[in-house]
Amino acid sequence: MTTESFVASPSGVLVAGNFRDNLIIDRHDPAFASMRASKLKHLRSENSEDAVTWNVFRSLRQIHPAAWFPSLANVGLPGIPLVADDSIIVELWRYIVPPPSLLRLGDEGHSEIDVVIESPAWVWFIEAKYRSDISTGTTTRPSRDQVLRNIDVGSYYAGVRSFYFSLLVSSRQASPLGCDAIEQYQDLSVPRKKLAEHRPDGLQNLQGISLLTWSNLGYVLTVARKNARMSDEQGYAERAIEWLAKKGLMDAENS
Repeated sequence: MTTESFVASPSGVLVAGNFRDNLIIDRHDPAFASMRASKLKHLRSENSEDAVTWNVFRSLRQIHPAAWFPSLANVGLPGIPLVADDSIIVELWRYIVPPPSLLRLGDEGHSEIDVVIESPAWVWFIEAKYRSDISTGTTTRPSRDQVLRNIDVGSYYAGVRSFYFSLLVSSRQASPLGCDAIEQYQDLSVPRKKLAEHRPDGLQNLQGISLLTWSNLGYVLTVARKNARMSDEQGYAERAIEWLAKKGLMDAENS
């Protein structure tokens, strides 16, 4: 990726001529063939949180989980013993249906989840933000903010498995509403109470809510680079680290 492929928009934001120029891995993945035009357009921007999410998590997906998942769990869900093995799946932008009561009322469609990490025993949803904040409500439910919606659909999707949710941000300044929501919902009784009307199960599988930063992911990539046994896996980590550093998202000691 070179800056020569980018031009400045009227607002001064650099925009790639082709969205693939903003990606460092899997540029020709078949997933792009069916992706909506608005998302592909957004991927062209230097401020695209989708591009950051793709470049980091698709890089991690190419590395054995044993090299990076323990460090991610340690910074994202400290004190919770999640096992890193070959059963872990990482997917981006998966569409998840809402609980049946909301679907039946017809007032909410599917949710697009930025990052889904799961195993046979647990599910972890990560909502990624870069230079934006969470939405504070839906058209029909003005108090149903984006974090609460993700917790609801994620808990329902997880079923009998334990469920965890994290909001991934660049800073509190960039996403103040999201950070406030996480602080509120970390008392798990709060989202359970807010969702009680249509969740008679009480979201008993909801086990943890946390805040992550992109600098945390930079640390995870640094650990992955050190722990990866294969040279190509080390290369994936190194390239993502260099890309994050150029975005100003790496702590100095981890770059």
